[in-house]
Amino acid sequence: MSEDSENFDWKSGLTLEKMTKIVLIVGIIIISGAMIYTFTKPEEQDVLFFILNENQELKDFPTNSSVGENVSIHALIENHLGYTENFLVRVYRGNTDISINKSIGVSENVNADYLYNYTYTLENEQSLISDMINVTFFETGLNSLIIELWINSDNGWEYYPNYILFLRISIDI
Repeated sequence: MSEDSENFDWKSGLTLEKMTKIVLIVGIIIISGAMIYTFTKPEEQDVLFFILNENQELKDFPTNSSVGENVSIHALIENHLGYTENFLVRVYRGNTDISINKSIGVSENVNADYLYNYTYTLENEQSLISDMINVTFFETGLNSLIIELWINSDNGWEYYPNYILFLRISIDI
């Protein structure tokens, strides 16, 4: 026998083996629990809100236009709230000096003109592409097309800061 095998402490070796087994078992339990939670947790309720170009695509947005010409886009709304809901899409035109307070929306900003709104009712898991949104700009420079999504609640229409879209457009003569 070699000198190393004579000095080996078999008790500590067995303890190390037991500890390794315990660590592996605990790791397997934690990973299994995480997998079960991931696969069984309910989906988060949410609304998706996007700007689409005039061809109803999520690309090639208008970034340049001329004074007096229409800029045309659509809004896409997807209801993943788990119930039927009423939505209001408000459209604003802002000039170069616009600053948005996301907590109150655009309505109180003197550098934005309220243009119009659309109202839609969407069932759960239903999506909708809005009617064509046409906005004409009358000032040169960098202008803004702003779209807010409002949701009907027990307290009436409520604005949610997460559902505001901006499209900056350079307007030439």
